[in-house]
Amino acid sequence: MLVASGLALFAATSIAAQSTEAPESTVAATLRLAEASVVEELQGLEDGGRRATALGELAMLYHAQDRLDDAIRHYQGALREQPAQRWHYLLGVALADRGDVDAAIAQYQRAAASGDYPLVFYRLGQALLVKGDHKAAQQALQQAQTALPDSAAVLTALADAASAGGDWKQAAALLERAAKLEPNAGRIAYRLAIALRQLGDLDAAARWLQRRNSAAPTIEDPLLLDVAAKSLSVKFFLDAGDRAWQRGEPEEALAAYRNATKLAPNNIKAALALAQALGANGNTAAALVEVRRALTVESASPRGWYLLAHLLRNAEDISEAVQAAERSLEFSEDRAARTLLAALWMRARKFDNAAASYRELASRYPDAAYYRYWLGIAELGHGQCPNARQELASAVRLQANWGQAHIALVRADSICGDAETRQDARRRAVELLAATKSIDTRLTLAFAELAVGNHERARVLAETHRTHPDATLLLDALNSATTPSRPFAKDSDWWLPPELR
Repeated sequence: MLVASGLALFAATSIAAQSTEAPESTVAATLRLAEASVVEELQGLEDGGRRATALGELAMLYHAQDRLDDAIRHYQGALREQPAQRWHYLLGVALADRGDVDAAIAQYQRAAASGDYPLVFYRLGQALLVKGDHKAAQQALQQAQTALPDSAAVLTALADAASAGGDWKQAAALLERAAKLEPNAGRIAYRLAIALRQLGDLDAAARWLQRRNSAAPTIEDPLLLDVAAKSLSVKFFLDAGDRAWQRGEPEEALAAYRNATKLAPNNIKAALALAQALGANGNTAAALVEVRRALTVESASPRGWYLLAHLLRNAEDISEAVQAAERSLEFSEDRAARTLLAALWMRARKFDNAAASYRELASRYPDAAYYRYWLGIAELGHGQCPNARQELASAVRLQANWGQAHIALVRADSICGDAETRQDARRRAVELLAATKSIDTRLTLAFAELAVGNHERARVLAETHRTHPDATLLLDALNSATTPSRPFAKDSDWWLPPELR
């Protein structure tokens, strides 16, 4: 084992044994010792490859602690000893992290010329995008795509290049493919919403915008995983994990967060970071084990209880999720926790409880159309149609281009409005269908036709989509000569807020 790697392992083992975070002085002292040992080792090495490896490993040790200047210096030293794709690539990453984009591009280009590591072209493309050269970026990213055809991260970067060139149609197509590969990556959803808005599809843009979150499309980078493994303290592990997650590299992030919890098992921040990353990466069972362990360490952690509720939001029995969200709010009034609790009440079909939570949120954030909308939907579920119409109308006023809110309001007006309101609802339903032809807009017109007595027209529209739950609701009402009591079928996704999806 090379001296640099051995010292890093020794330091990590010593720190873990103490179960405390290594102070900065310990990290600095370990790095100085590692560098001195490598300098001594080099005196006995004549082979250029082994000398390059010793300096490169030392550079990785510095890189893992975010000591970029020292990392760059030693990567350059490794390359002077013996050029290799690995060191060109990692030097490029370090230079890019420091903001030296031109120098990073030069290193990525040298790495591309000396091997077939496909992520070289991905990093090169990203760097060229930063420089504003979208045509060169597109060429590099197309080479990455050839090697990684099912990479949502590469497709997203290609979409960024298309957007930079003004080709919003191509950008949207690429992002739709990426979203199918990684439906939980909210950054893809956000980019797709922007592209669709540029193309004039405001309703689709609004729907995708609701799915945005901080999760980036994933990319697995074995070389950076090797770097992350050399970090020496909880803080450094957490920082490395955060950076890896932001880059869309979950395996590297998970490795960093796991090392943080090994170093400090009672560090609540590390435990929750690991739990959140596990959950976001699809390993809910392991995430639940970690978050429950964290809550035994700090039972008054509002974030811990919120995360537990979030992980349990799709469980068959959501009673524990509800209790966890309520516990979170006992310790801290938090917007995300309150919103999740309201969504959980919606799923439990406790519409009165959901309405109370959304009413609280609407009062705190009066300009947020989102809370007015969901308060209106909860009131519909609770059978309070007049209140629902008022809230849905407020949502439309606050966000006039939100097609989903318009559909809900038209259906509510059709069910419980007076004769004049129902006629107006039919007019608006026709406008919605003219703007966007979809099952939802066709069935919305069917609701409106039924409301104004055009039963045969309503039946024709419903029969067209008779397998749809809302069509079944309409046909049952027509067959029994009644009016639907609610605008959406009982098992319709319209009752489920995005926090549960």
